Amino acid sequence: MSRMATISLAIAVTVIIGAIAASSATGSGAATPRCGTTVTSGSGPDASIGSMPCPGDEPPVVHPQVVEPTPGMADVHPIAFDTAKVGDDDRTVTIDFVTGVAPCSVLDHVDVSYGADAVTITLFEGHDPDAGMVACPAIAVFE
Repeated sequence: MSRMATISLAIAVTVIIGAIAASSATGSGAATPRCGTTVTSGSGPDASIGSMPCPGDEPPVVHPQVVEPTPGMADVHPIAFDTAKVGDDDRTVTIDFVTGVAPCSVLDHVDVSYGADAVTITLFEGHDPDAGMVACPAIAVFE
């Protein structure tokens, strides 16, 4: 191999190794801290300190709140629900839906329409007119 070919090969290998080292030092190749490790971002009084969360052994169990309609809400409108499950007795239905917090979002009533082959259920919610001027945070509640 000639001296010029050896130098060109050495430069090419150096450039490739440098590119690999640079890509692994930043971006998705960086090591993620272990769970429970304190993580600091920034310095001085504006620094943020946090802790890497540890995964649980099991996913959290979500328990919806059981609600009953409260007629008389203001600005009543239909809302969507997530799931509807017919009970073992074939006469009851459990409906899961996500809504806001009271008094801003209150289940007013439920309409049930019976057809030949289907039952249509519509949930209606509004806000409590007796609550006055309240702040309504954008927080979802599983009911």
